[in-house]
Amino acid sequence: MLTLYHGDTAVCAAKVRVTLAEKGLPWEGKRIDLKRGDQFDPEYLRLNPNGVVPTLIHDGNVLTESTVINEYLDEAFPDKPLRPEGAYLRAKLRLWTKREDSVHYAINTMTTAIIFRPELLKKTPAEQSARIDGIPDPSRRAKFHELMATGLDSKSITDALVTFLRLFRDMEKALAAGPWLMGTQFTLADSGLMSFFYRMEMLQISGIWKENFPRVTEWFERARARPSFQEAIERYIPAPVHDSYRSAGEPAWPIVREKFAKVSAEL
Repeated sequence: MLTLYHGDTAVCAAKVRVTLAEKGLPWEGKRIDLKRGDQFDPEYLRLNPNGVVPTLIHDGNVLTESTVINEYLDEAFPDKPLRPEGAYLRAKLRLWTKREDSVHYAINTMTTAIIFRPELLKKTPAEQSARIDGIPDPSRRAKFHELMATGLDSKSITDALVTFLRLFRDMEKALAAGPWLMGTQFTLADSGLMSFFYRMEMLQISGIWKENFPRVTEWFERARARPSFQEAIERYIPAPVHDSYRSAGEPAWPIVREKFAKVSAEL
C-alpha cells in the first residue's frame, strides 16, 4: 500500500501525485493542511522532521523529498517507465531533476512574497512570529523573515528570477530536439516541473516565459493536456484559491515583469 501525506496546493506534493497518476498506481492520501500548520504537528514531524510535504509510506518504509520519491516509485513499479534506458540518459535525466530543488526554492520565494506575505501581514505580530518561528529549517525561516520585511524588493526575488531565466533558456534549447525535455519520451524531467509552472501561472507571472520562450510555452501546453495534469494538479485547487492567487498576482505582475526584463538584459 502506498500512503501519501500531501497538501492540495503544495507543488512538491503535486509532483508525486503526477507520477502516481502517470503510472496508474493506487494510493491512499493523508491531507496536510499547510495553512493551518499541520506540517509542524509533532506526530507529522516524526515522519518528516523538515516539516514539509510530501511524505510517502510504502510497506512501512518512510520516504521524503519529492524527487527521491519519484525515482523510487519509478524503480519500485517499473511498468509505464518515466526514466529512459541506459546509464548516460538516466544521468542526463538526473541533471534535470537535480535542479528542481533550486526551482522549488524560487517558486516558494515568489509565492511567499505574493501570497503568504499579504495574508500574514493581516495578523498580529505574535501570530506572525508563531507562524514563522515554527519553520524547523533556519535558512527557510530567515528567508521568510526577510521576505516579510521587503516583499518583492527582496534580493531573494531577483535570485528567483535568475533561476527561472536559466531554466527557461536550458529548456528552450533542449526542446529543440523533441516535444519533451529528454526528446520523444515524457519523463520525470517533465513531470517534476509541471506543478511549478502551474503555480507561476496561478500567480499571474506566466508572461516571464510566454513572452520570451515559445518552445517552453508549447511544452507547458502539451504537459497540461495530459490526463495526469487534471487528475493530480488541477482538481486539487478549488476556485476560491484560484481567485485569491489571481487577485494578489495581478498587481504583482508588472513589478515581476520589469525585474525579469532587467535580469534578462544583465545575464
